[in-house]
Amino acid sequence: MLIAAATAALVTACTERTTIETFPPHHRTRSLEHGVFLPHGPQDGPAFSTMIGAAPQWMLLFRDWTHETPPLGDLEAVRAQGATPVLTWEPWYAPGADTAPASASRQPAFALTRLLAGDHDHRISTWAGALASWGHEVVLRFAHEMNGAWYPWGAGVQGNTADQYVRAWRHVHDRFAAAGAANVRWCWAPNVPAPGAGTEGAQLADYFPGADVVDVLGIDGYNWGLPNPPLSWTPPAELFGPGLEVLRSLGTRLPIMVTETASAEGHGAGHAKADWITQLFDYLTRQGDVRGVIWFQERKERDWRVNSSSAAETAYRHAVAQLR
Repeated sequence: MLIAAATAALVTACTERTTIETFPPHHRTRSLEHGVFLPHGPQDGPAFSTMIGAAPQWMLLFRDWTHETPPLGDLEAVRAQGATPVLTWEPWYAPGADTAPASASRQPAFALTRLLAGDHDHRISTWAGALASWGHEVVLRFAHEMNGAWYPWGAGVQGNTADQYVRAWRHVHDRFAAAGAANVRWCWAPNVPAPGAGTEGAQLADYFPGADVVDVLGIDGYNWGLPNPPLSWTPPAELFGPGLEVLRSLGTRLPIMVTETASAEGHGAGHAKADWITQLFDYLTRQGDVRGVIWFQERKERDWRVNSSSAAETAYRHAVAQLR
């Protein structure tokens, strides 16, 4: 009963719902906001809020194209907890745990040429109509991390080009506009760029669909904790700095969010996950155009969870408390 009461107080405290319309300009006018991805969805939201001492303001969800309709029940559950849903919409059939990443990315039905040919228009229109009828704000993160080679829509995969990606994005956006889905906010979210170069001959900016069809810029990046690049121990400023500069160079002045991040537990002096968490929030707080940061709370390739150790959990609780 005490846990339930504490959780209710946390949720009730979120009286002002986060909206895209209230994004600040490039100088910070409000606190950095925090969000979370939970592997079992919003049902785990109250327990997470209790653990960290604050309800998340954003909640990240994933759906691939085996789902013919959007998860309206989960979207409602996110709203009920005082958060805004960020729905990652992935045009592929997500692989099982025993599928190699290289094989998973080769799904000819989801090459960008097939989206442009209209093969998936029925599903797109179904989602657009359902979300339009639902009517509440949702941030739709479509075909994210396009600058990587691990998804069927990725750079250079299955012959995909930057021009095809842009045209596919705009094709999908047009069908949502035709359905009257003005409540859908569009998030373009690349992975942090590899050092020094673009991908398959195209710079990251070549994949940007245009400020007229994007409402928020996202970026994903993880501290993998290995001793050698590219999956090495990477401080937050080094991890996100180059990508943020690319986003700013687009000249859109759109708001920015870190749409996925987490850290492995470190090994050796100076490689403490707790310290990395503190550095992350300190760094992002100084970036006045970064609205929020979403933590990937799952044990997957690494134990990414904020509570992978008591020190990490304490650091996260403290960092979030400082945002108020």
